[in-house]
Amino acid sequence: MIAWLVLFTIGLPWLGALLIWLLPERQTHRQHVLAVIFSVAAGLSGLALLPNAHENPAISLPMGSVFGDFTFVPDGLGVFIAVIATVVGSLAVIFSVDYMAHHAEQLRRYYVLVLLFIGTMAGLGLAGNLLLMFLLWEVTALCSYALISFHNDDPKAVAGGLKALIITQIGGVGLLVGALICYAYLGTYQINQILAEAHTLPAGVLSALAFGFLVAAAAKSAQVPLHTWLPDAMEAPTPISALIHAATMVNAGVYLLARFYPAFEH
Repeated sequence: MIAWLVLFTIGLPWLGALLIWLLPERQTHRQHVLAVIFSVAAGLSGLALLPNAHENPAISLPMGSVFGDFTFVPDGLGVFIAVIATVVGSLAVIFSVDYMAHHAEQLRRYYVLVLLFIGTMAGLGLAGNLLLMFLLWEVTALCSYALISFHNDDPKAVAGGLKALIITQIGGVGLLVGALICYAYLGTYQINQILAEAHTLPAGVLSALAFGFLVAAAAKSAQVPLHTWLPDAMEAPTPISALIHAATMVNAGVYLLARFYPAFEH
């Protein structure tokens, strides 16, 4: 049951994005309806996870001995992030029905990107593998870039999207470095194993790991000195600014530090 809820929370927005992409551009009403249905359903699935949160992997995808298992773990912290992403995401989609009413020629691309972001952000919160987290982290950055520069005939929007992509990629490098440090010294990308064995790391290695995660968090959450992308990102459509830059993606950095806080408290 819990595995299905996790799958619905992450997968329904992705499925909705795929179905909308397959629709002809002129079928705007169906695009609106599908976007609302799949985003709201994902939000309800996320809410249903709240009383069922636990620390055991609900979904595990074997990826070989090097990468380990790509797992999704519906613990309290992860479910909290997934609920924020899907519930706030569904509200943004509902608001978009009126907001995007006069952008029929761009509607399909808009909803595909929004739903892709919602599902990816939910997956990021529930990821139990650091490499999987990094991959989803990068997808949210790409979605953010595409949505900030959504009005691609506006030079300010395009410049704002590119700036956001470059700065958040600095954070992506920090997260990747941290993941590689964990694998080099602990031989795993599984987050629960990293947290359990972090106390065995030398102080210098632990400091390097903390620095990498701090850079990642600062870039994603727009903290000084990696904050300058956020004001320019307001060129995005209003629902996107509310969803990505106020409620979800900027919280990913805080989530990262909260997730790995036990590794640094000793």
